[in-house]
Amino acid sequence: MNYIIEWCNTNTGFLTAILSIFSLLVSTIAIVVSVETARLPYNKKVLLSFSTDIGFFTNPTTGQLNSEIVGMSVNATNVGFRCVNITYLGISFKDKFLLCKQNKILKIRDERTGIGLIAPSEIKTESFKKDDLIFALSKPNSSAKVFLYAIDSEGQAYSKKIGRASDIVKSLSN
Repeated sequence: MNYIIEWCNTNTGFLTAILSIFSLLVSTIAIVVSVETARLPYNKKVLLSFSTDIGFFTNPTTGQLNSEIVGMSVNATNVGFRCVNITYLGISFKDKFLLCKQNKILKIRDERTGIGLIAPSEIKTESFKKDDLIFALSKPNSSAKVFLYAIDSEGQAYSKKIGRASDIVKSLSN
């Protein structure tokens, strides 16, 4: 042990170099952490999800409770740290015969309710009627991919694949 202490006392430059490299590494880590922390309030992230809307009704003669699919709702949840202004929220499809670009499905009869400013941890919902979806998804090729789709005011697009057009039409028809 005395040998190591004596060697360190005679070679002070080597020990200084090791300590300076260690302090440089710690400083770099501190700078990276502070830059990431400073950027955190400016991060935006939107999570897309969907649900099937089911209507319940009672048969007046028998009193039996029946259910039926009445449509689909698309939800956009702001899981980021700043407000996001949604300009389009809905469903789109990509068809390989239509140059593989996103084709938005627009609502036919209803008012659009899923657009506007979404605060952090807030949810916006856009509902589509079953007949409108079956009509719109019957147009493209049956193998067309269907996506939940949202666009914000800065032009960033968010999408999430939910299946093929034929499968969704079949599940809505049942």
